[in-house]
Amino acid sequence: MSARSGLMSDADTADGGVVVLVRHGETVGNSAIRLYGATDIDLSPLGEAQVARAGEALAAETFDQLVTSPMLRARRSAAIVAEALAAPPPLRVVEALRERDFGAWEGWTVDEVAARDPEGHRRWQTEGLDFCFPGGESRRGLITRVVDAVGEGTEAPLFPGDRRSLAVLHKGIIKVILGALLDLDYADFMGLPVSLGSIHRLRRDGARWRLEAGNLVEHLGEHYLES
Repeated sequence: MSARSGLMSDADTADGGVVVLVRHGETVGNSAIRLYGATDIDLSPLGEAQVARAGEALAAETFDQLVTSPMLRARRSAAIVAEALAAPPPLRVVEALRERDFGAWEGWTVDEVAARDPEGHRRWQTEGLDFCFPGGESRRGLITRVVDAVGEGTEAPLFPGDRRSLAVLHKGIIKVILGALLDLDYADFMGLPVSLGSIHRLRRDGARWRLEAGNLVEHLGEHYLES
């Protein structure tokens, strides 16, 4: 699997459906290093700047729908991106696209998890898809609900193959969507980089989606944050 660097022009995407995925910006709690899933936190000033840059990068494009999650950081990011578009599309908030619930570990760093719950940390590293965060959600549960919401291959997919869709979402959700649309194995899509404010572009090619560009961050400039 490969991705071509650089944003595509309108001419590149004139035929067939397009899906553009944008990760929300940094949050006030710094979601780049802390486990913030179900916690409903807002964007930081840097996060606002990151998604504003993403909006500027997409400003010349038109979309048929704008998809986001009900969580504040995603909805605010979607609103900021939409402000940059000449013709903002209808907004669609999808409950099933909320970020993963980290349960009792919400707000912790990975190092804090290892120090406070060493046995839980060990299980997290070894039990794979079926490990469930204490009081939270398993990876398998996350994947199942997102794949069901995307509905690829059904009569009513979230991203129709003949439409231009923009989605502003969370890191884990974007990974699962890429896996669902590109028919990737778990190990392949969970390892994909998804930076704060990054852009990922897919294009419909016959009966399949094709990745045109992944984890674009050039538009962020000085607002890029490794995550």
